[in-house]
Amino acid sequence: MSPLAILILSVCGFTAAGEKHLLCRSDDLDILFSSCGPGAAMFSFTVKPCSLKVSVWQGHIFWIPKADITILTARIHIWHETLYVFKWEATLCHGVDDDYTFCGALKGETIDTTVRISGAQPTYLQGEYTIVFEAFSGHFEELIACMNYTLIIKQKLY
Repeated sequence: MSPLAILILSVCGFTAAGEKHLLCRSDDLDILFSSCGPGAAMFSFTVKPCSLKVSVWQGHIFWIPKADITILTARIHIWHETLYVFKWEATLCHGVDDDYTFCGALKGETIDTTVRISGAQPTYLQGEYTIVFEAFSGHFEELIACMNYTLIIKQKLY
């Protein structure tokens, strides 16, 4: 199988298996989401305001994890149209002296929290972005959540 076929299957087939739902809509942005792995009904992430014209957002996480959140690693992959443009990975929960309130949550506990998201206002090209968020638990990185977000940027933003 060619590398291009594998990429198309992994982005379009495996990560977009769930039905897409509208998360938010504004004059500059539409965000849709679907599940691409375990915990589909038990994980949601929303962001306000629904606009890229600001540099500070409120992210809301609702999650009932299917594993203890002692060690939690998160990965984000971003594609613009068909071009792979960004990868981010970080260990959010280390097991001691963690910065997030959800660290230390046990399997089945409800996590319902708001986080502040901020950053410099980058340039966004008009078009469709695919963002895959994956969360892994423990030293052996068991996949416990996977969400697929589609951002449709309606105008070029500086």
